[in-house]
Amino acid sequence: MKRTLIASAFGCAAISALAQSSVTIYGVADAGAGRVENGDTHSTQLMSGVANGSRLGFKGIEDLGSGLNGIFVLENGFNVDNGTVTQGGVFFGRQSFVGLSSKSGWSLTAGRQNSPLANSMIAADPLNWQYFGNTISTGLGVFESPGEGPASPGWQSNSRVNNSVVGKYTHGPFSAELMYGSGHEDSKGAGKLWSTGVTYASGPVMVTAAYGRSNQFAGSIVPGADPQSQDQYLVGGSYDFKVVKVSSGYYKFTPSTANRTPGVPNAFDPRADNYATYWIGARVPLPVGVLLVNAMKSTHEYATVADGEGVTFGAAYEYSLSRRTALYASYGQVVNNSTGLVSLTAAIPFIAPSKPGNNLSAYAVGIRHFF
Repeated sequence: MKRTLIASAFGCAAISALAQSSVTIYGVADAGAGRVENGDTHSTQLMSGVANGSRLGFKGIEDLGSGLNGIFVLENGFNVDNGTVTQGGVFFGRQSFVGLSSKSGWSLTAGRQNSPLANSMIAADPLNWQYFGNTISTGLGVFESPGEGPASPGWQSNSRVNNSVVGKYTHGPFSAELMYGSGHEDSKGAGKLWSTGVTYASGPVMVTAAYGRSNQFAGSIVPGADPQSQDQYLVGGSYDFKVVKVSSGYYKFTPSTANRTPGVPNAFDPRADNYATYWIGARVPLPVGVLLVNAMKSTHEYATVADGEGVTFGAAYEYSLSRRTALYASYGQVVNNSTGLVSLTAAIPFIAPSKPGNNLSAYAVGIRHFF
């Protein structure tokens, strides 16, 4: 009898614990068909992730009592068109973190996470990092660590940051976050990163700003050299007039010119002395669907050749069939000057000019489903 009571007590405790925790499986499937032009070359493609990067995610929360929760997120990116993994083949390359959150407004998480810079840029992007012509073309997550691959702590830094700890606090319309990334964790401090961001959002107004300082990554400099610091700044905001929501922003990256590995600038390693982009765009609700537009100008300052410049334009139309499923059409173009190496991006497709001065354009029609 005693054993039965003890077993029942343990069973009730387990059921109670399970009732206070939950795991959610979620995702996006996105596929579009379209055409890409890169200078004189062109191709027709089936693309994954034009509107949103296709993904499969798991997120969980457990009530620990006293307003404290245990949380985790594991998010895999994949290509609908061929089933392969995105983010360089890293299985949970979109996000993977675990931590604590409080009902009082703070959280502390550790793992691979979006940086405050990325979060502020997404908030100020009229395309919300969706569709061709969005602000991923600024180079955030690409230009900071040109010699790093998927197995390295510098992969996609300073957008998604490996080996990072993030503290967040929200109070009313204000939110702030602070990130530390340990980089390569070597004796020279290669890839170490600090980033912070603040956002005010109330009613129709949103204002955001972010700053980041990171050391050069080991794969981007001469072996054995001491990594130097690099700075990034971002300011942006939006105002919703109801009939149109206008968004704009400015981003600048100042890399260190010391210790660079030998090589000439190319589409995947454009070693400029400064990168700067400003943009303005709008989201326009229509009687049927929504129209999104964005215009940007990017400048890459070179020491040995004329500065590269590129003007980007993006437009998309989205029509919801339901709360989960939407049809879309997206168009984007980049007009580069003779030394320009500005790329054209959608949520996942990344089109880099095959040589300086190439103009780029792409369009696609597709379907996106949330689950």
